[in-house]
Amino acid sequence: MRGGEVQLLSYTPRSLVEDDFYRKHCCPSRSESGMEPYMELLPHAHKLGYYAWKPLVICKALSQIEPGAILLFMDANLQKYQDYREGLQDLRKTCRKLLERTDFFVPLEDPMWKRIQNHCKALTLELMDANTFTVAFAPCICVNRILMRRTALVERLMQDWLHWCGQSDVICPIPNPKPHPLCLFHTPEQAILAILVRKLVLQKQLPAGWPFYSYAPGTRIFHLDFLEDWPMPFLMRCCRRFTAMFFFLQHALFAFRYPKEHHFWRQFQRATPSYLLKFAWRGFLMSLIPLPEHC
Repeated sequence: MRGGEVQLLSYTPRSLVEDDFYRKHCCPSRSESGMEPYMELLPHAHKLGYYAWKPLVICKALSQIEPGAILLFMDANLQKYQDYREGLQDLRKTCRKLLERTDFFVPLEDPMWKRIQNHCKALTLELMDANTFTVAFAPCICVNRILMRRTALVERLMQDWLHWCGQSDVICPIPNPKPHPLCLFHTPEQAILAILVRKLVLQKQLPAGWPFYSYAPGTRIFHLDFLEDWPMPFLMRCCRRFTAMFFFLQHALFAFRYPKEHHFWRQFQRATPSYLLKFAWRGFLMSLIPLPEHC
């Protein structure tokens, strides 16, 4: 997006098989029967998109636009995530508003309990020199929408993200020799980007108060009407914290009865009842832990 001009770019692993940028950054595993060429980036990846697709195509797109132009990455799985269709009518207005105070924006989601610590394996925190309270217990981000203006800082951030996504010990769920008791699961590229932007905030390369907005509870609609100001006022933080505590405590105590019937738990169709019980208790405990400074 530059001035009044909007350009749409769409990529899939299949469409980029012959692309020079794609070939340069892909390290395919040994050929397996029935596997498309260049489909895999990492030996343990189910497919490329799960681990490093986002930084790969963002870096490619950034190289194709002018400095100062705006780029918005959007997940395109509209069949699975119906709310991705919402808010598209005011997309240009939304993007300009979100970039008024920063050149890079990714929204938070449920920041009172969704922290980097419970969405990132312990070894990744160690290898990225991020195993501190100020980084690990900061809110995690939601990477279904990534909005940026092409600047030197943003290009460096995206290259760093792509670099770390290429380190198998960092991005893969295993190895993880000393798992943290509060970790729910490892969200590979999401956790890595959350660590990188948190460090930029602490280094004052991103402005204090970044990212300035969080998704409203229960939504992932990329529209100003569904984004809340961040940081939250003190009373609202307390209210959200108690709401999260009550929700997880309620579901932990009655997990044997109805957890999968609630819309929140329907996200985890393959989860066992014992896993959902652990999830509920870990979510409750994380809700008790205060946020670090400068969040």
